[in-house]
Amino acid sequence: MPRARIALRAAGLEAPRARPAAAGRRPAEAAVWLRVPADAWALLAIAAVVALANAPSLLAFASSNPLGPRSGLMSSATPGPLPGERAIDPNDGYVSQALGHRAALDWAHLRVPWWNPYEGTGAPLAGEMQSGAFFPPTLLTLLPNGLLYEHVLLEFLAGLCAYLLLRRLLLTRWASAAGGLAFALNGTFAWFAHAPVNPVAFLPALLFGVELAFSAAAAARRGGWWLIAVAGAASFYAGFPEVAYINALFGVCWFAWRSGCLRRERLSAFALKGASGAVVGALLSAPLLVASVDYVADASLGAHAGNVAGATHLPLQAVPQLVLPYVYGPIFAFGDPKLTLTGIWGHVGGFLSTSLLMLALLGLSSRGRKGLRLMLLAWIALALARIYGEPRPLGDVLGLVPGMSHVAFYRYGFSSVELAVAVLAAMGLDEIARGAVSRARLAAVTPGVLAGIAAAAVGARRLPHHHYLAGSVVWGVAVVLAVAAVALVRDPRRRICLATLLVASDALVLFALPQASAPRNVRLDTAPVSFLERHLGTSRFFTLGPLQPNYGSYYGIGSLNVNDVPVPKPFATYVHTRLDDAVDPMVFVGNAGGGRPRSAPSPVRELLRNLPAYRAASVAYVVTPAAHPLSRSPKFTLAFRNPSTRIYRLAGATPYFTSAPACAVRTTARDDVQLACPRPARLVRRETYLRGWSARVDGHPAHVRRFDRLFQAVTVPAGAHRITFAYAPPYAWWGLAAFAAGCAWLLGVSYKRGPRGPGGWV
Repeated sequence: MPRARIALRAAGLEAPRARPAAAGRRPAEAAVWLRVPADAWALLAIAAVVALANAPSLLAFASSNPLGPRSGLMSSATPGPLPGERAIDPNDGYVSQALGHRAALDWAHLRVPWWNPYEGTGAPLAGEMQSGAFFPPTLLTLLPNGLLYEHVLLEFLAGLCAYLLLRRLLLTRWASAAGGLAFALNGTFAWFAHAPVNPVAFLPALLFGVELAFSAAAAARRGGWWLIAVAGAASFYAGFPEVAYINALFGVCWFAWRSGCLRRERLSAFALKGASGAVVGALLSAPLLVASVDYVADASLGAHAGNVAGATHLPLQAVPQLVLPYVYGPIFAFGDPKLTLTGIWGHVGGFLSTSLLMLALLGLSSRGRKGLRLMLLAWIALALARIYGEPRPLGDVLGLVPGMSHVAFYRYGFSSVELAVAVLAAMGLDEIARGAVSRARLAAVTPGVLAGIAAAAVGARRLPHHHYLAGSVVWGVAVVLAVAAVALVRDPRRRICLATLLVASDALVLFALPQASAPRNVRLDTAPVSFLERHLGTSRFFTLGPLQPNYGSYYGIGSLNVNDVPVPKPFATYVHTRLDDAVDPMVFVGNAGGGRPRSAPSPVRELLRNLPAYRAASVAYVVTPAAHPLSRSPKFTLAFRNPSTRIYRLAGATPYFTSAPACAVRTTARDDVQLACPRPARLVRRETYLRGWSARVDGHPAHVRRFDRLFQAVTVPAGAHRITFAYAPPYAWWGLAAFAAGCAWLLGVSYKRGPRGPGGWV
């Protein structure tokens, strides 16, 4: 028996014996799981299809840049051919772009992005997580359309890792390529463009890491667990811990399945490898983990602090979208009197396709890999029950997992379902490639999928816009019938090529459709930004419309407004007690939004009523839409006006640095000031006080204390002095030491493992 085959059998990965090839057919693929030249072409094809799916945005036929639509600075744009929105969540702009760009700028200036002074009265940046401050692809946001390039990179990475995972399962190259493409263009990537999509790419990498560890344990080799650690840490650094947690939970299920595939004497080695990957992954994540835990401990989370997220489910009216994604039209294109559609779009997190559903059912009924098929089916059933809340007993199973009550699984669990279905679909494609799909199986599966499409159509019929319903049904039925027809093609090469092309085309169309709702020829009016950059200095502005939060962070100008989760608890208290008692401090956006009750006073009235508190927060300018000027008052002086925006100077704003009247204050930067006083004095800095702030007076440490429950103060001796401020999370050095230990552990294992064995990359 060949040596490679012996190794595969020892690892439990030997491919099933191929049937004798018929005359004129190519021999079955060899059992070796990866052949670099041939697989490189498959990966190149995945990259090409991902680029093609994003071509409307990459070639500027559609603008996927959220800067114009989200910033409030868009002066003109050409609407796309379809109504609706490009993405579901506006945090693609307010958080991922604005705060990600700020973090990238800090790195470009060789500063660790621990703190963001331009949001509210200042807040931690890395510890906020969603900015992806320590996530390397975030550096792409330095480019004008960098958020798009970041997502294209992540989509290809998702396809690459899914392909390697499927090849590791010894599926054919065509089936693996189709599965990789389906996951690269999954519904979560299609509909989301903010932080939750970042960790999605690392789910197949995590499962691939489990496969490497399994292979090493089965062959009694060292190592093999390194990818578990790297993928786990990358999921955390990606900036959305809820998705990273779901990834880890799915990885545990995959690990449990693989444990059942091992002989008893190898289980302890496999468990040790899994534990090593988890521990080293935590060590590698330590710098961000320390920053995040410290911030959350002293932050306001609003509704996210309770069990609201875990108790929320998608309504049953959202079920038709699972297999007919656009049955209700493009994203937010239409509303209805009861706001059902708005509620569905505001909570949904992805979709499947009829081609994947058809192939997944074929894979589910295939021969071999019974444990894998049952595990994937169980995960899909439990996840969908958790997402939709029905059936109730099944939906509560995942809720028993520790911490799941705080996870918005109804929105962020879709990507794990999409990968599970993609793996089953690749197994179905593998069956088609091998000619193992009988007419009887097709006759059983095809009517079942068509019945599912019919049920989805019936469930969606009561909502308006039936032309989208009809188009979705026609497309879904056509794809299912095409897959069934292709499965009956006799020539094996033509059969698998056509099946792969169908999957790729279906995924490409459904992925690209939201880009038709994106505007074109977007023009920005940056004159208000230029004015504030010249005149604001270290003071802040408050907006009642234009220059939305958190785009002050994007441009490097201080904005009192906030649209983020979490926010510092002292700032949240200041907003509620002194600025606006009707607004959610995490959505302090200066307009009628933010969860403000209809009966509550308007943001303008709250501004006028609480002017002393706005001045105390160093607000020197107020930005309003040109159509809604502030009432004439000596407190406001019109300083700038153009067709879209008015900017008023607020008289009496408190400077950013203040001290005794006899002191001379010269500000050089937000963290650097020169003070000259005839006697000891208190220097007040209008920046959020949190643990981690330190100050130095002429290079000597000075104690920073809280002032007015929100700001900072330092006692300075008489004379002329230079005072500097710096922020780093408490125990940051411990986090860096843990990171170094994790890296050393990885390098040590790599050094000790010796030459690579026949079981794969370990």
